[in-house]
Amino acid sequence: MTTQCQFAATTCRMLMSRNRNGALPMEQIERAERYLQRVREIYQGIFSVSHDKARYEDDLLSFFMHCYHIRDWIIHLNKVGVTAKQVDEFIARHEALNICADLCNGSKHCRLTRSPRSGSQPHVTTKAYRSANWHAGSGGGDVIRGKYGILTKSGIIDALLLAEQCMALWRKFVCDMEKIYLEMASPQS
Repeated sequence: MTTQCQFAATTCRMLMSRNRNGALPMEQIERAERYLQRVREIYQGIFSVSHDKARYEDDLLSFFMHCYHIRDWIIHLNKVGVTAKQVDEFIARHEALNICADLCNGSKHCRLTRSPRSGSQPHVTTKAYRSANWHAGSGGGDVIRGKYGILTKSGIIDALLLAEQCMALWRKFVCDMEKIYLEMASPQS
């Protein structure tokens, strides 16, 4: 990815308008990035006196919900005239985003009532945790590492790998939209 196209919040300022509260609307990308960081931390290991594995799984599914809903933010708050159809066509071209959409909708609605974009209803099927005890004086705790597999029509895929692919695709889409915006804004020679 070139320096010109690297994702940053400032990239979105040119592409998107501000919402009623004056906040940058692409805060949805930033929110998804924060959840992606939580998933990375689960994979790298989290130190705690007690662990709530259900919370870690919630963070994983929350990432996919926030990631898929970048779609809505792009559609509703753009300045370059991108349509819902164009965004949906972009999603349809990428298996990772199709799986993301189905994970989002399946976890939000319990089961998919429409045809799944990815060809089946994906779900978290494997959960592996490793822990190590740390003791220091009279205290201590555990470092726990989690790893998740998502069952798709083509087999089990690693959840973090899928999450990273989804965010890379949205960054590329935003970069491409920024290029269109800059072309529209530049004076004609």
